[in-house]
This record gives sequence, C-alpha cells and structure tokens, in this order.
Amino acid sequence: MEPDTVRKVFSWLAALLLIVGPLLFPEAEVYLLVFGLACFYAALAMAWNILALSGLLSLGHGAFFGLGAYAAVLLQQKLLMPVYPAVVAGGMVGALYGLLWGLVFKKLRGAYFALATLASLEIPRVIVDNWESLTSGSMGIVGIGRLPALDLGILTLPVGAGLRSQYYFLFGWMAFVTVLHRQALRSRWGWALRAIRENEVAAEVLGVNIYGCRLAALGLSAFLTGVCGGLYAHLMGLIEPAMVFSLQLAAFPLILSFFGGRFAVFGPLIGALLLYPLDQLVLQPLLPQGHAAVYGLVIILTIFFFPQGLATWFRPQSKTS
Repeated sequence: MEPDTVRKVFSWLAALLLIVGPLLFPEAEVYLLVFGLACFYAALAMAWNILALSGLLSLGHGAFFGLGAYAAVLLQQKLLMPVYPAVVAGGMVGALYGLLWGLVFKKLRGAYFALATLASLEIPRVIVDNWESLTSGSMGIVGIGRLPALDLGILTLPVGAGLRSQYYFLFGWMAFVTVLHRQALRSRWGWALRAIRENEVAAEVLGVNIYGCRLAALGLSAFLTGVCGGLYAHLMGLIEPAMVFSLQLAAFPLILSFFGGRFAVFGPLIGALLLYPLDQLVLQPLLPQGHAAVYGLVIILTIFFFPQGLATWFRPQSKTS
C-alpha cells in the first residue's frame, strides 16, 4: 500500500474514532472532558495559526481571548443578550482589537511584532482588572452557566445537557474552524499569505495586497479567538483577568501549532489532540508539579528533530512547505 494511502486511512480512522468513541464508551466522563477540551484547544490553535501563516507570530492572542470572554459574559449579564449571539459579539470585540493591532503594528515584523503583541496583552487585562464596577476586577465573575441548547431550526443540540453533548459541540466547533484554516492554506487568499510569508517584496511585485491580506488574517484570527474566549467562560463557569489574559494561555496555541505543524491543514489539530490528552491523562498524574515544563521540552525537541511538525508524518514531504 502506498504511503499516502496509509496516511489517508489512518486519518479517516482517527476521525471516525473521535466521532464514534463517545457512543461506544458513554460512561468515560473523564475522557469526554479531556478530549472535548482538546477539540477546543485545537480550534484555538488553528485560530492563532491563521495569522501565523502570513509570517507574523503573535504572543498576545490572550488579549482577544480575554476580551471575547468578558464581552460575552457582560453582554449576557448586563444587556440580557442570548448566550450564542453574545459569544459571537465577544468574537467581534476581539476582532476590533485585532484590527487596532493591524493599524498600530502595521510596519512591525519578526521579534518586534511578537514583543509588541505581548505588551498589548497587558492593556485590556489592566483595564478589566481595575474597572471593578463593570467587571468585578480581580475577583472575577463566577456562576456562569453551562452552554444552553443550540437551536438550528431543524435540529436542537442539547449542548449543556452533559459531557457527551458538550464534546460533540466542541468537535463541531473544531471542524468548523478546520474548514476556515484549510481555506487559509489552500485558497487563493491562502496562497497570497504564503507568498507574503516567504518574500514580501516578491509578493508585492506580483500584485499581492500585503497589508490587506495580513489585516484579513489578523481580523479572522482575532474573531475566532474571541469566540473561543466566550465559549471558555461557559466551559469553566468563571472568569478572572489572570485566568483569561494569561501569557500561558496565549502561548499554548503556539506550542500546539509548532508541535503539530504550522504549514499543514491538520497540523495544529494533531498537536492539540495528541499533546493535551497526553498531558492531562499521563503527565499530570505522574508529574503533578512539573508537568507544565514538558511544553517547553516539546518546543525544543520539535525545533531540533521535526521542525515541520508531526503533520509531516501524515503527508508527502514535498507538500510540507
């Protein structure tokens, strides 16, 4: 059997297991929780990677995440907006902050852009932390309810009815973001992003609108990250500034994307579905105090031994760049 065929068969079997597994093992609540969150982090990693495909590496995506979380919850509590429209509105708040990045950081590249995004993470965190009359400050907001049933017209999904329903909702969200991530890689716009990443001067000579393409990538990436923040608030049941604006949460998508493969459609997804369950089910029980250090080790090993990520094992080498 051809190697490419083996990869495709393996990929389809893995997808089938993710879909059918919860039906075969309905009582495995720990696994439903862990793999549901793995799907969530896969979506978050792909959202981050949409911007990274243009050659810009962000260390401040936690700003979009936190803004999306707080905006969604406050719109529900203060304006009584329904949950899912509020989550989408939270994503739009994140996108607005992302577009502000696009204007202010227009000329920054490389390490300068990364450091600027890291610094900009602190701005909304400080505002939220000190605006106690609106956000409750460092005390955070507690008692956030589970995600309600999602009415799709012909179908109603009982998202918050249990861990299995929540798992399938997060799986569906991951699948939706995967489609967008694929478009960012395979569409004409995606090829423009690739050209910008490889050589801005050559891309501009070919007629690529560098600023417009990057701004679109930044806006979409920030929107999806903000939506993830709104969903996260309901998954956790509480939010606080140190929790949703954390550097660790901002760096997590970077780790998953590098581990899985930044330039592959399923790269960040593979990274999340392998690394997060490994950490939660194996490393954390064995190393409760030091399991987080494994993420640093993963980055080092990835850079040295498979810089293109694990996704290169699932497709021909000629397509990895």
